[in-house]
Amino acid sequence: MICLLIDSRPGADLGEENYIKELLSMGERVVRTSISPYPSTLERIKERGGVSPVIERDINRLYDMYSRALRQVSLTGEEACLIVDCLNGAIHDANSAPMMWASVADGIELDGLDTKWNVDGPALVDKLKGLTEIQSMAIIDAAERFWVTPDRDQDMAVTVAELFMIK
Repeated sequence: MICLLIDSRPGADLGEENYIKELLSMGERVVRTSISPYPSTLERIKERGGVSPVIERDINRLYDMYSRALRQVSLTGEEACLIVDCLNGAIHDANSAPMMWASVADGIELDGLDTKWNVDGPALVDKLKGLTEIQSMAIIDAAERFWVTPDRDQDMAVTVAELFMIK
């Protein structure tokens, strides 16, 4: 079992014990939780330093990168809704993310999602083909967050716009 310390600042490169002491001395609120990584993942974390500070730092980096990547992608609300609809239940990892456009192309061809969402399907697929890996992962992450949002059904367009940072 690993304790994950959640802190709003980037984790300092301290040992586990010193990291906890520093947070507590600063009056930071620390939340303990457990995770169960695969042994290979745990080794990758330990190669980078203390478990909690590395996880905290790396998660913050990743989420910051997702936010930046989403702001670089120009999607309409309808396009984002189509993507969310298409990725419902899909599983993508860093290796398959660059091919996310193929899932969308299938949803358009097989389920007529472009008609449902009033989107130019081929243009959307071309747009998705031009994304970087991190932009594709950010879109996948936003779609996954939609499906775990408790009030997602109240107004899909509003929730999707918020998650995809569409103005």
